[in-house]
Amino acid sequence: MSDDQLHIRLLGGFSVNVGDRFIDEGQWRLRRAAQLVKMLALAPRHQLSREMVIEAMWPGAEPGQGMINVRKTAFHARRVLGMQDGIMLDDGMVKLAPGHTVGTDVDAFTTAAHQALIEDSAEGCRDAAALYGGDLLPSDLYAQWCAAERDHLRSLFRDVLAGGQMWGRLVRDEPTHELAHREILRAQLAAGDRAAAIRQFEQLRTSLREELGVSPEPETVALYEQVLSMDGRESPTPADRARALLAWGMVHWRRADLDEAARTADEVRALAIDAQLPRELSEASELMGLVSYAQGTWQAMFPRIFLESVTHTPALAPFIFDANMCMSEFALCERTGTADVDKLAREMLRAGAGLESTQAQALGHLLRGEAALLAGKDVDHVRQDLLVAARLHEAGASVTGWALAVERLAQLDAVEQRRRDADHGHREALRIAERTSVPEHLLPCIYGGMISNEDDDVALQIIAEAEAATEHLTVCDPCSMGFRVSASMVCSRTGETDRARGYLAEASRVAEMWNGGPWHAAVDEASAALEQAHGAPATVVSERLQQAGAGFLAANRPRDAARCRAAAAALQ
Repeated sequence: MSDDQLHIRLLGGFSVNVGDRFIDEGQWRLRRAAQLVKMLALAPRHQLSREMVIEAMWPGAEPGQGMINVRKTAFHARRVLGMQDGIMLDDGMVKLAPGHTVGTDVDAFTTAAHQALIEDSAEGCRDAAALYGGDLLPSDLYAQWCAAERDHLRSLFRDVLAGGQMWGRLVRDEPTHELAHREILRAQLAAGDRAAAIRQFEQLRTSLREELGVSPEPETVALYEQVLSMDGRESPTPADRARALLAWGMVHWRRADLDEAARTADEVRALAIDAQLPRELSEASELMGLVSYAQGTWQAMFPRIFLESVTHTPALAPFIFDANMCMSEFALCERTGTADVDKLAREMLRAGAGLESTQAQALGHLLRGEAALLAGKDVDHVRQDLLVAARLHEAGASVTGWALAVERLAQLDAVEQRRRDADHGHREALRIAERTSVPEHLLPCIYGGMISNEDDDVALQIIAEAEAATEHLTVCDPCSMGFRVSASMVCSRTGETDRARGYLAEASRVAEMWNGGPWHAAVDEASAALEQAHGAPATVVSERLQQAGAGFLAANRPRDAARCRAAAAALQ
């Protein structure tokens, strides 16, 4: 390489070659000097306007101060590069080594990838894939200025992997890439390797469920059915059969064929009980819960299958509760939810007494305590129910029920202004939730309770903690409502209105799942906070709060209604 050439590595790391001299990332003592070189290396023709540089590196800086910052940073970059013209400021532009040859691995990869895809060349795609050294600038993983380009390059990389039929590498890079999994399944089917194909399908099903909250497409499920029907020394296991049925059940659910989805879920449930398959039973019960709720029969379906389980297969009963926890929380937030769940709880308590079932009694006390807490009933009775529920669930009824009971007790402590006890209870609930199979339901519920118990500065820290804790989870929308509403209000009060608007939009979307009820009122309360943050007249904010209060009162949430009425009165 001649002395006037620069080659910059940006994929999988950052380094610069100036001629034959190598500069690694550790030699850049001033982080912003390295950032300036990276930005210019990625820019068209390796130049950006001064305004774009200032906005990216020092957002909000005064123009004069921003220009001083650019000059200072360019000076440091030139020293590291060892080139007097390494960074030049010319005619309102900031340029990287004008007059020299500048090359990057990003340019080499994108040129090769686009050419291979245009020519539909599998060999060219494989050659292009070899040029991809890793994700763009991994040390700048959370920097917004390169996030879009990183995503674009990763997408292009996956395109060339698919174009080069590099299915195994594509699955490793993107575990939810269904086409790649399906092509591997085809090859395994053709080779007669049923065991490997079964493992491949389960890997796909698990990845789709955990990362995207969806199930395989019909074409993939049909291919899996062919795998199961292959001749072989070993027959498919009941678990293999159950997973195929579950996949078909989710296909029927997506197609809104509720009767067929219910029939399939019931078939899986029977198979899972016979073969003692807790995971498959949980998934079948979840599908039954979704279908029965859509059909308006959940209140009858859930106690029936739960009580059947505590009678005949008590070891599997906790998995049925885990699968229906979301539905029970959903039911609490219907227009008449607290009364309906209280009725269900009493039915569970009567049945538990007759069957002498600790599991049924634990669930009955939990549901009755939750309904009474939200309805603003006598706190002593609420506490007694929740304490009994926590004790029975901890003793073995259900870890999920234990976490939920402890969280509701913490919320009760917050109502009674026992902040220290509430803080301890929330943290204990988080600790227990880590042991359950349903963190995507429990964590947002618990963090929502924590936010509403803290001052705004602490609440902001909890929001950040919650975002980090749930980053890799497909969180449940209904179970996230309390968190999203509370987070929106905190962000509104602290001036982070864009963030508040984002949380409110998510909450508003999910609230439409209910026909009335407390979450519509909660969205109104959060909207009032955002309107106030934007300087809306006090009369407008007060009217919105009064509307929220009326909605809470209609949903039998007197405590929430009183809070909104008091806030509205303070503005008048």
